[in-house]
Amino acid sequence: MKKIIGGIVAIVALALPVVSFAATLNNDPLDFATLRVMNYTTNPTCSTCWATTATANAGDVLSFAIYYHNVGPDIATNVRVTFSPQTTVAGTAHTFTATVRADNAPAVTGTVTVMTTTSQTLSFSPNSVIWRPNQQTAGATALPGAQLHTDLFNGVGINLGNIAPGWATQGSVVVRFQTTATTGGAISIPTVNTSSASATSQTSATLNGFVTPNGASTNAWFEWGSTPTYGMSTTAINYGTTATSFSNVITGLAVNTTYYFRAVAQNSQGIVYGTQMSFVTGVSSWTVVSVSTRNADVSTDLAILNGYVDPNFTNDTVRWFEWGTSTSLGNTTTILSHGSIASNFNATITGLSSNTNYYYRAVARNSQGTIYGNILSFTTTGTTGGVITSTTGSVPAATTLLATDLTGTTAVFNGLVFTSSNQPSNAWFEWGASTLLGNKTQTISVGALPTIRHSDNITGLVRGQTYYYRIVAENPYGRVYGSTMSFVSEGSSVVATTGTVDTGVVITTPRPVVTKPTVTVVNSGSSTQSLVSLSVDGGAEAITENEKRSYYVTWKNESSQSLRNVVLRVTFPQTMNFESSTVGTFSPADNTVTIDLGALASGDTGEAFFIATTDRAIKNGDLLVVTANMVYTDTKGVQGDAIAYKTHRVEASASALGASIFGAGSFLPTTLFGWMLLIALVLVLVLLGNHLYGRFSDTHASY
Repeated sequence: MKKIIGGIVAIVALALPVVSFAATLNNDPLDFATLRVMNYTTNPTCSTCWATTATANAGDVLSFAIYYHNVGPDIATNVRVTFSPQTTVAGTAHTFTATVRADNAPAVTGTVTVMTTTSQTLSFSPNSVIWRPNQQTAGATALPGAQLHTDLFNGVGINLGNIAPGWATQGSVVVRFQTTATTGGAISIPTVNTSSASATSQTSATLNGFVTPNGASTNAWFEWGSTPTYGMSTTAINYGTTATSFSNVITGLAVNTTYYFRAVAQNSQGIVYGTQMSFVTGVSSWTVVSVSTRNADVSTDLAILNGYVDPNFTNDTVRWFEWGTSTSLGNTTTILSHGSIASNFNATITGLSSNTNYYYRAVARNSQGTIYGNILSFTTTGTTGGVITSTTGSVPAATTLLATDLTGTTAVFNGLVFTSSNQPSNAWFEWGASTLLGNKTQTISVGALPTIRHSDNITGLVRGQTYYYRIVAENPYGRVYGSTMSFVSEGSSVVATTGTVDTGVVITTPRPVVTKPTVTVVNSGSSTQSLVSLSVDGGAEAITENEKRSYYVTWKNESSQSLRNVVLRVTFPQTMNFESSTVGTFSPADNTVTIDLGALASGDTGEAFFIATTDRAIKNGDLLVVTANMVYTDTKGVQGDAIAYKTHRVEASASALGASIFGAGSFLPTTLFGWMLLIALVLVLVLLGNHLYGRFSDTHASY
């Protein structure tokens, strides 16, 4: 019999529809009740007076808190709150109900009761809805979109947007009601409403209210202060028995500060309080005058947020971004010093979900206050790594060059972009105080010329700080990154070091820096407008996988002056494996060899040999670039540089006899180093032949 019953239960269970939700609201043991109430008139600043019941006298203001918390595990979409009734019938017991629901979560409901000492009605106080998201306990956040306060009562409710799971996003919606005497007597307690402040400036504001005396001569005034406990009040003025609006101007306020206020009225029947409201004074003319939010650069799981800030001659400005999956934001990037120069800034956020909408805004603060940019949004993509791929073209190549014009607080980033398939490319730099980078310069279209030098000026650096940077280039076929390089931001000569590998730059007193990004065309594979001539010989243009190449780099001081602080850096693409060099220190982190030459007298020359092999990851049509970059300082303390490079185009593997040794696609070498190896090999063969021939002759002579 038990088996039969069990089978019936199983069949019924299978027949019933299965309802599951991705989010859950307000069911944690530590959650507050969905709806709570408090007598605001008697406890205007109490944070522990919330309960499921409250008692009120005629004229008292009641606060109701509707609580929400997404217990998870997924984002609760379109979280809505409703409340009823908007006005109660006359009586001494009044019941209120609130509901919180989401598209993907079951609704939760809360109920509270208000007892009045006499027969009263409770009515919604106009414009008294306060939204406090993300554990906010004071102040108010504007309702999303163009929603009205009265939407709370229309059955659909106020839509708070998407709420992420976790305690950090719990919040509440507070609404206030006021009791009204209904005893039918000719005289009753007055009613008073607080209206929005007007004519707010940096140091003053006009407080507004409306009073109804209800048959008795009535005084009205305002309580106000920089905290919800007020502490200040205006002079009480008698308004007789006529319902009227009233105002008071308050002065001596602090700039960019939040102030709280409420209207108060009193007659012979008692005292009543309006709802609490707030305003923010204006910012000083010497503070942040603009912060704007710019469009973001977006990929699958990361985005670069862009903004602009003008410190307006102050030097204590810091800036950051607020961001999240709803307009309530909830996340912040690292707060960084901005310096005193108006400029763009950015921050990289990672770990994002693909095909998801995010909101963000720029924020800046100094000693005069905080200012916010407008909220913008972006949607992450569904591609991988932010790189668009295609079979009909190829991506550009990019090489990070040495930073120049270091002043301690500024620097110029430099890089080369090698366009491909005649496709225009965009370029920018990523940089920061760690290898995570986190900042981005302005994206510049560098056109479709074969080789372009791209530079950008960076400001607001901290003296003595190590900074990391790399160039990024992109065309319709994809995005590429140059090697990450570093420097120490200070005016004296310094070599930046990572571990035991020299990856730095020697710099001295620089020339003045430019104030705008620059794009300079490099016309050939060796430098022509420099005090130093620099060249790279690397063999044939065509190259195949697993091919060994030798590179011969030469330089000469063509000027009549002695150059100092001379550093040469040779950079290999990540798809080439460095094997050896005749001089310098190799850094596997950025696949570069750095040579500290010290000084070059007029006419001094030098050379270095390098060997590298392509790996098996290269693809047919790829563009590979080996770059030599030299920086130096002349006798006037002006810094200059020289650039030379060798480009290769990957071709399908063919017979490579001799290529792995001599650096060419045929038996004969095409580099000086290759010829030297060939000559040495010929000499060895000649000597070996002579030796063998001598032994052969001696042997036959003995007979």
